[in-house]
Amino acid sequence: MPQPSPSGAVRLALIVLLPALALATLLILVNPAIAPVIVDERLDLTINTLATLVAMAVALLAWGRFREVGELPGLFRGSAFLVLAGLNAMTVGVMLLGFDEAFGLSLRNPGQLPVLGAVLARAVSAALLLLAGMAEVSRWRVPRLPTLLVLTTPALLVIAAVIVGAMVQPSLPMLIGQVQIEQLQRDPSQPLVVGGETLLLALPQVVIGLGFAFAAWLSYVSYQREGRVQDGYLAIGLVLAAFSQAHAAIHPGAYASLVTTGDILRVAFYIVLLLGVVAERRADLRALRRANVDLQRLHGAELAQATHEERARLAREIHDGLAQDLWYAKLKQARLASMDPLPSAARGLATEVADAIDSALAEARQAVMALRPTEGGTFAEVLQRYAEDFGDRFGIRVDCAIPSDVAVSTPRAQAELLRIVQEALNNVRKHADATLVRVEAESNDAGLRVRVSDNGRGFDPSAVTGSGYGLRSMQERAETVGARLRIDTRSQDGTRIEVTVPPGSA
Repeated sequence: MPQPSPSGAVRLALIVLLPALALATLLILVNPAIAPVIVDERLDLTINTLATLVAMAVALLAWGRFREVGELPGLFRGSAFLVLAGLNAMTVGVMLLGFDEAFGLSLRNPGQLPVLGAVLARAVSAALLLLAGMAEVSRWRVPRLPTLLVLTTPALLVIAAVIVGAMVQPSLPMLIGQVQIEQLQRDPSQPLVVGGETLLLALPQVVIGLGFAFAAWLSYVSYQREGRVQDGYLAIGLVLAAFSQAHAAIHPGAYASLVTTGDILRVAFYIVLLLGVVAERRADLRALRRANVDLQRLHGAELAQATHEERARLAREIHDGLAQDLWYAKLKQARLASMDPLPSAARGLATEVADAIDSALAEARQAVMALRPTEGGTFAEVLQRYAEDFGDRFGIRVDCAIPSDVAVSTPRAQAELLRIVQEALNNVRKHADATLVRVEAESNDAGLRVRVSDNGRGFDPSAVTGSGYGLRSMQERAETVGARLRIDTRSQDGTRIEVTVPPGSA
């Protein structure tokens, strides 16, 4: 069965969640007695502590995203959750220090401040989240703002307002009526009596709930457009926060030890946010891994390009510099050899010099071909030309078995393979005393295999010291491209040099 896409999963969650929460809220509104209200100081303290930690974590992450990529929504969201974290932290501190009555939190003497403080903090938070959503959907640019002040000022003002409110509690406006306060004192687990006074409590809660709902819609729009995981989770969480405000209008849970359905929805809101943070971090890690893979690929491409350019430069230097000087020396040697009378010893020496120059020119030509093999044809064509040129110059019979489809993917591997073959052929000429050389190449599942074998006198590998026969040079060249070099030889039984390049390198 196919799995739903992340966007479809968020849409499905909202489709299920909205009617379920609406129905539950309607049932509680019709019959508040069905909504459980628990008096449990530890549970209330746990809920507020959890809310503080999650809100602070989300605030810091949003602020970090703003600092990293300069997204204005991150600044507003960080400020919004810092407001909630500040109020929750203050509530936890007051409860732990035993200042419940001073702030009107105690159920023995409930005051207006807890409800007013909750309304103020959540109103400010909803407004900031609305700004964040509008900034994201409308793609607002980051203005020249003192960003740290924007982040912290709303939270500091809310905390200051609560502290001032604690000093002037008797003069605070009444959001919860005297009848409801007396009921809370008498039996806080019972639903509040609905009357005209409760409208003052319900109206701001409903307005704040609508603010959260609109912010949820903006987050969902942004999620649909940008596909950022945390926006989807935030949309779901803000729906829970909106209905939490509706439940707070039915029964406020702002007092110490009092846990209501609104608090349960608030816990669900923070759990969803926490899941969103985890999902976002996983998405960031996946994006980082993909970026690292892309970076490694780009680095490899740049390195290959730099290597190709450097090899091309060296090939030009050899062709335009060393090779031209050798041709000039060859011309001068030819003029010297044609002078008469020339002693026989000098003529023999001139012939040796001519041979040395010819050999150097051939080496220079082969070096250019190795440095820029693709300019001389395919790998198979260049390898064939190498072998035939060797046979023509040194009078050694060369048999080639090189299919035309044999190829090497990287210029570096081509160059190193050609130089290994060249070194093997030079060793045949200098040391093997052979009359026949066979050059073979084949591609199979094991990779590309190139073999140079002769019918010469062979040698004892254990007797080779230092860099004799160029074996160390060939081994090092093979290792640089991840190839494996194998040498099979015995005295008077010829030599077989085989290099295998794995599929990933070839």
